[in-house]
Amino acid sequence: MDYSDRLAISYYKEVAVINKSHKIFLVQHVQTGKFYVKKILNVYNHDVYDFLFNNHISGIPKIQAMYEEQGTLTVIEEYISGNTLHEKIASTKLSAADIRSYISELCEILNSLHTAEPAIIHRDIKPTNIIITNCGHIFLIDFNAAKKYDPTSSIDTTLLGTEGYAAPEQYGFGAS
Repeated sequence: MDYSDRLAISYYKEVAVINKSHKIFLVQHVQTGKFYVKKILNVYNHDVYDFLFNNHISGIPKIQAMYEEQGTLTVIEEYISGNTLHEKIASTKLSAADIRSYISELCEILNSLHTAEPAIIHRDIKPTNIIITNCGHIFLIDFNAAKKYDPTSSIDTTLLGTEGYAAPEQYGFGAS
């Protein structure tokens, strides 16, 4: 048990529930007053979160602190204000320019993930996992299903992701 990581997590106090069933909370740092997101994960790849903690990638919420104990990972990450792409599609008509901009930014984020050593594969890209800020920039969230690429693996060992969005490889047809 790393007490310094546990202590770092203790500086964030829960303010509101974002998603009770997924254990996602809005928290506030007791000293700075800044808001963050706290996630309590039972399904995760520690190596992915460790990489994201140590290597900030533009377009992905910055991880401020994390603590792992008994198969549970608690993550504190940057709070991104905005709406999901799903909400944006439901409430407005997107222009061709907006769509091109979102796709371009998403490709830049994915390029950063895929050129990491080893590459990180998100495995659950869908409209609810893309946040559009008020300035029109996008952030990719929800790395619970992500994994580091292993060129020696021929199949995925665990089915993760969302039906209809997850790569076909995750259904036993190969490795993602």
